[in-house]
Amino acid sequence: MKPSRGSKRASTRGPAAGSRKQGPKRPAQDGGPSKKKSETQKQPRKKRVENDAARKVKGREKWTLLPKISITALKNILDLSILPVLTMRRKDKDESQRHLNQLKDRFLASCAQLKVPPRPRKQGDMLQVSRLYLAERKKKAVGQRSLKALEDEVSAVVGALEEIEVKMDSLEQETRTLRGKLEDEEESAQEILQLSEQGVLNLPALPPQVTRELPLQERMLKDPEVAARLATALHSSAELRDMKAFLELAHGQADQLLLKTRGASPSAEDSSIGT
Repeated sequence: MKPSRGSKRASTRGPAAGSRKQGPKRPAQDGGPSKKKSETQKQPRKKRVENDAARKVKGREKWTLLPKISITALKNILDLSILPVLTMRRKDKDESQRHLNQLKDRFLASCAQLKVPPRPRKQGDMLQVSRLYLAERKKKAVGQRSLKALEDEVSAVVGALEEIEVKMDSLEQETRTLRGKLEDEEESAQEILQLSEQGVLNLPALPPQVTRELPLQERMLKDPEVAARLATALHSSAELRDMKAFLELAHGQADQLLLKTRGASPSAEDSSIGT
């Protein structure tokens, strides 16, 4: 028999037919350089094979059976994959379901007997990974919605800023026009001031009043003749005569009215007594 690779057992198979004919033997050269080189090449290869075999054995000793949680997760996945297959088939659904369930049970039984490397402590099981995946997916959806809302807000803010910029440009244009008008008004005011300064009239000053005239009342008190002349002038004026005639006529009419009212009152009393 041929020895296994890497083992030190001698082969039990005889030499080949072609190799039985041996030619003349050459004298062996002990300690030759070619023999030493071949020996040095074979030694590290043998050591590498032995180390790999020992490493495989050491790793398999620590392997454990597939945990029940992983088997349950696989079962759920298979159930979910069987349902769409059954919905696609219109005939023989029961037989198909029975066949698929048998395949599923066989697969899960083989998985239960399967040894796998131990799971690190930091790594979670498949259910936990699926839960984390769903949680991260929800977070992603929430983040996308919030990002969309932020994009809408940013677009609204950008639109408002653009409107403000347009208003600022219009206001700057108005301020420039008003500044130009103000400069024109200032120039016209300066011209008017210059004209007013140039057009000042150089008139002579008024003579000072040496004596101040006294009021008429004081003059009448001091000089009775002034009062007498004033009285004669008033009596002799036509306006005053007309005023006197008007007053006399008014007094006469008032007296007549009073007399009529007095005469009417006794007659009214007599008529009331007769009744």
